Amino acid sequence: MNEKLIDEIINIVEKPKILVCEFNKKFLEIPQEILIITMQHHQKYFPTFDSKNKITNNFIVVADCKDKKGLVKLGNQNVVDARLADAEFFWNRNKSQNLVKQVSRLKQINYFKGLGSYFDKIQRVRKLSGIISDELLISKEKIEIASSICKVDLMSDLVGEFPELQGVMGGYFAREQGFDEEISLAVSEHYLPSGIDSKVPKKPYSIALSLSDKIDSLVGFFGINLKPTSSKDPYALRRMAISLLRLIIENQKKIKLRDLINYSINLYKEQNYSFDSKLINDELGDFILDRLKNYLKEKNIRSDIIECSTNSYGIDDLLKIFNKSLNLNKNIKKDFGLDVIAIYKRSANILNSESKSKLEIVGSADPGLFKNDYEKNLYKKIHAIRKYFSSIGRDEDYDESLKTLSSAKIEVNEFFDNVIVNDQEEIIKKNRLELLKMLCKSFDNYFNFSKIEA
Repeated sequence: MNEKLIDEIINIVEKPKILVCEFNKKFLEIPQEILIITMQHHQKYFPTFDSKNKITNNFIVVADCKDKKGLVKLGNQNVVDARLADAEFFWNRNKSQNLVKQVSRLKQINYFKGLGSYFDKIQRVRKLSGIISDELLISKEKIEIASSICKVDLMSDLVGEFPELQGVMGGYFAREQGFDEEISLAVSEHYLPSGIDSKVPKKPYSIALSLSDKIDSLVGFFGINLKPTSSKDPYALRRMAISLLRLIIENQKKIKLRDLINYSINLYKEQNYSFDSKLINDELGDFILDRLKNYLKEKNIRSDIIECSTNSYGIDDLLKIFNKSLNLNKNIKKDFGLDVIAIYKRSANILNSESKSKLEIVGSADPGLFKNDYEKNLYKKIHAIRKYFSSIGRDEDYDESLKTLSSAKIEVNEFFDNVIVNDQEEIIKKNRLELLKMLCKSFDNYFNFSKIEA
């Protein structure tokens, strides 16, 4: 049941009377999204669904008076039948209009001032989706077909009547004309997700097309300096960036976003748009990371963990930032999580206390200068940690990574209990500081823990 519509009806009806009405069953041949929008958005009626979530020809009207003679019911049924008859006419006409032959007509529809026509846009999206197809291991030909036809439904009567169905109708038209189901679904879902709570496409072709469309739009609006301000976001770019993040994170995709942004900028330049590549990279990169911070807050991640993760990685590692943040947030109060923070903080505090000295500490200790086994043992442990991180590849177990870092607790405690870092000999002191720097740098393989509150 549509909660928003219920609230609206409550505010306009004083003495509600429920009328169960019906429309002609022949209209069930029309895509159900048209039926739903006609009833809910245009007439304030409630459609009904069967046990398989398929729409039925019954609908509910909330009247403000009794209907003893049935005239109110009949009147509402006639209104819906008339509206659906128009929709049926448009559906039968639009579904037979060849999508491919209509692509060139998109030259007549302006996308946005300074960003060209919709034809210009789909040429950029087509090339961008072709690049993404390589990362997602899908057919370049199929995703380019989907990109080429994804905006054609904007010229249809149905989308003119029901703008909310952009993309959805394109998917239906593609199916009716025999396009591959993956292409049709990609067209249908390429506007999704449309916000923080909406459905996220899960199929690779849908993901690729949606990513391409959103990257092109974000680059374009930043390119003509229409980025959001603190108080205004007239083109819903924040929502678009959140949708981009959800596509990547909720599908667990490792996407090199920086390369795609640069490629998108070049596609605009090929169409003779003069964009400042560095400015777009800097501003759009920061904008996406800011949206990621908000997304992480929505997931109840601690603010200090968010700061650490987003300062440790950039927009090429969005999935890594999310997963590592989520994992540390889950484990930070456990023994091994507490050990990781304690080890890092203790070592980093000593290094920070020496930061104003003239010593240049880079993280490269000389084993030949070690004077005891405690230094040697810590050195060996650091190399074991480094070896672990160099061997894990792309499929890192983040629990295991934290436990590997926490396993240095014994060697670190023995070092601090038995070794004076601030040795009288300058060369020994420096070497021990180098050892601690090595330790902190090995921990940076997870991320920089310096902003974590102890």
